[in-house]
Amino acid sequence: MDIDRRPQNNTVPFQVQIVSPSTFFLSGPTLNYNGTYQLTYNGVLNRTVTKNLTVTFNASDNKGFSAISSIPIIVGDVLNNYPISNGYKTVTVIYANGYINSLINVPLGSVFVNDPDDWYIASRSYSVRSASNGQTFTINQGYLRTSSPLYPGSATVLVDVTKSNVPSSAVGTMEVGVQSVDSEWVRQAATIRIQGEYPETLIDPALGNRLNVLRNALASILLVTADSITILAIRPVFQYRSPYYPPLPFDQAKQQALTDIVFYIPSLAKSDIENSINTNIARFASLYGIIVNASGPNPCSNYACLSGTICRPTRTIQPLPYVIDSNQTSFVGINVVDSADCVNSTYSPNFTNTQSSCTTYSFNNFTYCPCTSLQAYAPLGPYCQVLGRTFRENGGGYAVFDGMYFSNQAPTRFSFDFALRSPVVDGLILLYGKNTTDVNDFFWTSAEIFNSKLRLRFRDQILDATNTVINASTWYHVEFQYVDSLILVTVNDCQYVLSTFNKTLNSYDLSNVQLFLGGLPVTGSLVSGLYPSLTQVNTFSGCIRNVMSNGYYLDMNAALASANSDIGQCPCALTNSCTSTLLPRTTDIIIPWYTWLIIALVLLLLATIIALGLLTCIRRRQQQKTLAGLYPDDTRDNIIDYKETAGEEDHSTYNLGVLKKPVYALSDEEILANNARSGLHNMAYAETINNRRPALGEYIDEKLTEQQIVSYANDTQLHYRYEGEGSIASDLSSLESTQYQEEHDFRFLYSWGPKFSRLADLYAGGLEDDINNLDNA
Repeated sequence: MDIDRRPQNNTVPFQVQIVSPSTFFLSGPTLNYNGTYQLTYNGVLNRTVTKNLTVTFNASDNKGFSAISSIPIIVGDVLNNYPISNGYKTVTVIYANGYINSLINVPLGSVFVNDPDDWYIASRSYSVRSASNGQTFTINQGYLRTSSPLYPGSATVLVDVTKSNVPSSAVGTMEVGVQSVDSEWVRQAATIRIQGEYPETLIDPALGNRLNVLRNALASILLVTADSITILAIRPVFQYRSPYYPPLPFDQAKQQALTDIVFYIPSLAKSDIENSINTNIARFASLYGIIVNASGPNPCSNYACLSGTICRPTRTIQPLPYVIDSNQTSFVGINVVDSADCVNSTYSPNFTNTQSSCTTYSFNNFTYCPCTSLQAYAPLGPYCQVLGRTFRENGGGYAVFDGMYFSNQAPTRFSFDFALRSPVVDGLILLYGKNTTDVNDFFWTSAEIFNSKLRLRFRDQILDATNTVINASTWYHVEFQYVDSLILVTVNDCQYVLSTFNKTLNSYDLSNVQLFLGGLPVTGSLVSGLYPSLTQVNTFSGCIRNVMSNGYYLDMNAALASANSDIGQCPCALTNSCTSTLLPRTTDIIIPWYTWLIIALVLLLLATIIALGLLTCIRRRQQQKTLAGLYPDDTRDNIIDYKETAGEEDHSTYNLGVLKKPVYALSDEEILANNARSGLHNMAYAETINNRRPALGEYIDEKLTEQQIVSYANDTQLHYRYEGEGSIASDLSSLESTQYQEEHDFRFLYSWGPKFSRLADLYAGGLEDDINNLDNA
C-alpha cells in the first residue's frame, strides 16, 4: 500500500521490483501511480518440485521511501476427502556464529503428515503438542517457526494436525537438528556445481537422498571421511530464459537445472578441493551418476563491467537463511552469495609476499599461492596475505597501512570481521582517512564501539547499528557497499541503509591517506588530534581479520607501523572456542573400496587354508582312533617282548664288502707259486702283494674278532609260548601247503621263458604232479 495516492494529491510515482525468486517477473509501467502490475512466472509450476512459493517485492518511490512485501503462492489441486496419517520429517539447520537471530520467525519447514492433498497444508489445523528441549515453536501457514533463538542441539517436535473436511487427525513428528559454525568456514568453503538436480530433489529421501550420494562421492575422490564434510549451503543457479520462449517440460527443465553446493572440509584448502574436483569430473558421472557442471565457479567469468570498473568475485552471508523444503526433510542453510561486483578500478593492490610458484587455475581463473614460509600465520589469503591481527589487552595498540589500495569511491565494497575481549569498552576499530590536515575535504570512514553498539561514521554523517548489541567473545562481520548515493551496511544478520551522503571530494594526495586498525598512535603523532569526534582511540582489545576492499584482502603483515599487536590467527581463547586434542589431524584418509575388497579376499584365503589344515589334523586323529579300535585285544599284559632274545644281524653295521667275491680266483699260495714259476721279473710284484694284502684266513679271523666285540641280537632258535586267546593271527600250524597251492597257481612261470624254467619247475612242477595224482585216484 502506498499512501501517496491521487485523492490526497500525493502523486509521487513509485516502482516495484521482484527480490526473489528470479523465475517471476513483473510487467507494468516503469513509474506507476495506481499500483497496477502483472505477475508472471517463467516456467511450469510443478508440485513435485515445490508446493509453496513466496514472491518478495521491493517497492520504492522517488522520495527515498521503500517497503518490502511478499505474496505466498500454493501449488495445488482439487481438494478431496482422503484421510491423513502420522508423518515423520527431519529438519537440518546450520548457521554461522553471530547470525542466530536470523532464524527467528523464519519458516524452518512444512509439517508433514501422509496426505494425498499435502499441497493444502495451509487449510489444515495445527497445534504444537510438545518440544523435547523446551524450545518454543509455532505453526504458521503449515510451517514450523520459532520466536526465540535456536541454539545448537536437537529437538523433537510433535504437532497435531487436523484435516477439517474429512475430519481426520494425525501427528507430525519433526526432528530438528541445529548446528552453528564459524563464519570463517564460509570464507574457506569450496563450491561444486551439479547439473540435473533441483535443491528439493537433491535432499528428498524419497528420490534416493542424492545429497548423501554426493557427500560419499566427494569423500571418496578427496580421500576424506564423509563425516568431515559439512554442507553449508544449497542454492539454485539462476539461468536466464527469455519470457518469449515457451516453458520447458518438467523433465527437460530438470535436466538443465544447476545447483550449487557449498561445503567445508577442515583438513583441505579450498583451492586443493576445487582443483581435485575439476580433475575428477568424469568420475562423478561414471561411478556415482552425478553430473558435475563446474568446480569453484567464478561469478566474474564472462561478466562485463562498465568502463573504469573491474569485476571482483565477492562472497557474502545474507542475513536470512536459505530454506529448502520437501515432504520428508528440509534444509535450512547459510545464505551464501557469490556475487560479481563491478568495483572501482582506480585502486589496485600490490602483493609483496607472493611466491614464484603461484598457480592460476584455467577452469575458474582463480590464483592461489602455496605460501609455505607463512603457514605459521595461517589462515592466509590467496596471495599469501596474513588475514588476522590481535591487539593486546593492555590497550595502546594500532597498525597503520598504506591507504592507496582501498577505495571509498562508488562503486566499492568494504568489509571486515572483529571480536572483543571482555569487558566491552568503547574504542576505535578502524579509520580510513588522511593523516594530515584538512581531513574534512576527504570522505573518511570509521568504525567504533560506542555504548556497546557499533557506530559508523562517513565524514559528517553517523550511522548507529542500534539493532546489534556488541557482546564479548563473538565474531561480527561488518560490510558496507557504496552504490551511487546509497551506503548499504550489514552487521551480521542486520541491515542498515544510509540513503544520502556528501561524497564531494577535493583534490588530495593519496600518499597522505592511510588505514588505521585497532586505534590511532597517540605518542609521536598528530593523527589522533585530527579527528576530535573519536574520543577513545587506543582502547580496542580484541582481534580484526579478513579486511577486504574491492575483493582483495588486506595483508596484515604489510603494516607501515604497529604497536601492541600481533599478526596471525586470532587466538581461540578470545571466543572461547578452544578444543583440546592430543594429536592434530592433518588429513582424513579413506581407503578405496577395492582395497578393502582385496584385504577381505586375502583374509578369506588365509582362513580357508587354516580351516583345511585343522580339518586334516582332525581327520588323521580320527583315523588313528578308528584303527586302534579295530584291535582292542592286542593291547594286553600277557604279551611277551622278544626283542632282547631274537633278531637278525644289525643292518647298520653290515658290510657287504666282506662277502664280495675275491678279485683273484686262486688262493694266495697259488698266486705266489705261479709268480715263482714266471721268472724273476715278477719278484717285485709278488713282494708288493705280500706287503699290501694279508692272507685270507687272517683277514677272516680278524673280522670275526671285531664282530665279537659288538653285541648284536642273538641269531638262535626261539621257542614261543602260548600267550592266550584273542589274537587276530591264527595258529602257525594252520598254514598247510595244500591250501597254499590251491590259492596260488605258478604254472604261468613257464610263459616267462628259458631264464625262469628252473623257477617254474620248483613251484609249478610239483603242483602238476599233485594234480595228476588226484586225477588218478
